[in-house]
Amino acid sequence: MRGRGSIAETLHQGIDDTAAERRIAVVGPFPPIRSGIARHTEAVARTFEARLGVRLRRWGFRRQFPGWLYPGNSERHPAQNGAASGVTETLDGANPLSWERTVREIAAWSPDLVIVPAWTFAIAPSLGWVSRRLAGKGVETCMIVHNAYDHEAAFWKDRLTSWQLGAAGRFVTHNEALAGELAARFPRRPAQVFPHPTFDDLPPARGRMKRRAGIELLFFGLVRPYKGLDVLLDAMAMVRRRDIALTIAGEFWQGLDETRKRIAGLGREDAIELLPRFVTDDEAAELFHRADAVVMPYRAVSGSGVVATACHYGRAVIASDLPGLSGVVRHDETGWLFEAGNAAELAARIDRLDRDATRRAGEAAAAFSCELSWYRFCDVLEEAP
Repeated sequence: MRGRGSIAETLHQGIDDTAAERRIAVVGPFPPIRSGIARHTEAVARTFEARLGVRLRRWGFRRQFPGWLYPGNSERHPAQNGAASGVTETLDGANPLSWERTVREIAAWSPDLVIVPAWTFAIAPSLGWVSRRLAGKGVETCMIVHNAYDHEAAFWKDRLTSWQLGAAGRFVTHNEALAGELAARFPRRPAQVFPHPTFDDLPPARGRMKRRAGIELLFFGLVRPYKGLDVLLDAMAMVRRRDIALTIAGEFWQGLDETRKRIAGLGREDAIELLPRFVTDDEAAELFHRADAVVMPYRAVSGSGVVATACHYGRAVIASDLPGLSGVVRHDETGWLFEAGNAAELAARIDRLDRDATRRAGEAAAAFSCELSWYRFCDVLEEAP
C-alpha cells in the first residue's frame, strides 16, 4: 500500500502522470568540480529541478582535462569523493568513448531541451561532440556562452571553441558585447542576454576576520594574466594613503613567484595579504564580509561570478570599464569603473574611497542583485525567442 507523501510529492506525481511535463538535460561540470562554471551549471539545474512541470537530469564530468592540461592543484574538491547526488558522471574530457556513451544515455531519455555551457577550448571537443550528435538526433540545444573565445587564445584554440559553438541551436550570454560577437559569427542562431545571476547558495558570513585598515580591498578568484592583478599592484604602488589593506585570494595558474616579488618590491607587505590557493565557500564569505570593495582590474571579460558574489554579500565593486563588467557594475551607484589597464586611474579611485561611499554602493549592489534571479535566467534558457 502506498503511503501518503508531501504535498510537493503529490503535485510532482500528478505532473509525472501527464504528458505535459518537459524534460530538460543539463550537461557540463558540476560540483565537486571546483570552478565558477560548475557552480553556475548546478544553479541552473537546481532551479529547473524546482519547477513544476519540468523533469531534469544532470550529466557531468568525472574528469574535465588530462592532468597535464590542468595547471592547478586539483580540479575536484579534495574533501568530496565521487559524484554529487543527482549527477551522472559519464563524461571524461580525454576519452571520446565516454562522449558517445553520454550521447546514447541522453538520447534514450528523450529530452525536449539540452543545456550546455561553453567557456574554454579545452572542453570544446567533448561538449561539442555531445551537442552535435544530439542536434543530429533532433534535440534542441541551448548553449550558455560564458566565453566565446579564450581570453588568452591562439588561433587553433579559437577553432576548437567555434566547433563547439557551431553545434548550438541558440545561445544565451551574460553581456551584450558577447551576444553581438556570436550574432556576427553565427547570424542564423539567436543570442539572448541576461546578466550573471546572483548565487543564492553561498554561506552567511560570521564576521570572524579582523579588519586591518580603514579601507579593505579584495581581489578574488582564479588568477590568470587577463584578470589584471599586475594592474592592481601597480596601482597600489601609486596609492598615497596608508590606511589601505589588500587581500589577494585565489589559486594561481601562473605568475605566483612574480607576484610575490612585486609585492615585496612595493615595501608594503604588511598591507597586502596573499592567499594563493583554493578558497572554500566559508572562507570566501568571511573575505567578502571584511572587504569594503572588491577590485576587478580585468583586461578582458565576458561575465563574472565574482560580481555576482559581491552583490550577494552587498559589497561595492571597482572594475575595468569593459562591456562584460560595465553592464552589471553601475558607476557611482553599485561601484566604480575605471579605464581598463589604467593603474593611475585605479590608484586615484582607491585614494578617494571612504567607508560611507562603499557602504552605500554595497547596499545598492545588494538591491540590484534581487533583479538577477536564477528563475528569470532560466526563463530565458527555456523559452526560445
